[in-house]
Amino acid sequence: MTTEETTAYDVAALANDRAAMQDTLARYAWGYDEGNFGMLADTFTKEGTTSGKVAKSDASWGPTTGNQAIADRLKAIRDQQTDQRRHTIHTFRFENQTSSSADLYSYVLITATEKGVTKTLTAGWYHASMVKEADGQWRMAHLTVLLDSPF
Repeated sequence: MTTEETTAYDVAALANDRAAMQDTLARYAWGYDEGNFGMLADTFTKEGTTSGKVAKSDASWGPTTGNQAIADRLKAIRDQQTDQRRHTIHTFRFENQTSSSADLYSYVLITATEKGVTKTLTAGWYHASMVKEADGQWRMAHLTVLLDSPF
């Protein structure tokens, strides 16, 4: 390959990997919002972890370790909610990206609809430590959540 061909391939691979990582985060949100906790579990590595905090407060959670434990914990929370949650993930930023790992940052806006009324619950950001596993899938080794306010 010429330098131009290698550069074009690298740029295409970088873009494809970024799209795949964004899809992983989207499947995490869809899994929660639509009650598909198998999908959600598959967005983490087998030993993945998650933790979070509400800004300027003592409220925090985690770490929770293991993709199935994470899915089970979030399912228990979701099962108590009577509204329909929507996690809108946007404004993606990538750091330290290689062909097998990256740090993915994004904003999240969480809304809920109940009895025909939709309201904003909170906003914040995600930091996902992403790894490309042997099966070619990008998964989260760790997800940190910082929310701007309690909900």
